Amino acid sequence: MEMEEVIEKLKDILASEGQENTKGIDVAKALGIHPDTFNSMKFRNSIPYKQILNFLEQRKININYFFFGSSPKESLECEEKYRILKLYKANASLGGGGLNEFVSVEEITFPIALLEKLKINPKWEIIECKGDSMESLIKDNALCFIDRQASLKDKGIFVINTNEGLFVKQIILKNNGVILHSLNPAYQDLFFQNGEYLIVGRVVGVADSKLLYLMPYAL
Repeated sequence: MEMEEVIEKLKDILASEGQENTKGIDVAKALGIHPDTFNSMKFRNSIPYKQILNFLEQRKININYFFFGSSPKESLECEEKYRILKLYKANASLGGGGLNEFVSVEEITFPIALLEKLKINPKWEIIECKGDSMESLIKDNALCFIDRQASLKDKGIFVINTNEGLFVKQIILKNNGVILHSLNPAYQDLFFQNGEYLIVGRVVGVADSKLLYLMPYAL
């Protein structure tokens, strides 16, 4: 579906609510998007899915009908609910440490049915990874699903922040700190004392261009 078509459907919904002569600025206001940003999205044909899903759910409009059917409005509960997972573009390093002055965040919308089928917890978050020190388990440019609520576990794989950068490594617990272990034998272990690191979350799944892999808790 093109952005222009989406805008026209949203205009129809606003018109059905009594707004006359609706324009793009009215749609932007209804979605809670600044008009300049909305015009930029229109030019780039970038559909604001998150705002549209909120707009539809507030009005009990069927999402499937909106995007795929002929009727722009249905006074029914949404047949398929969605969840939004955060993607942190922080370039966590699988190698020598990923220094990130700025961290951008994207929001990816998933149907709950898909998350359930893939056994993905909607509370998990996603982070991009760079390097080859965790191959063959985690490859360069893979996406790691992380559980921020998971407790620290010996020999588990975690995202860990240090003064040398952001790492994805296997954690080996010591009394006075942690060893960051690489699965690739070409890389040496790193040691950080207690107080020199911050655990971001446990890696619970990995997705790359070929597959999605959920890790057993033993890792």
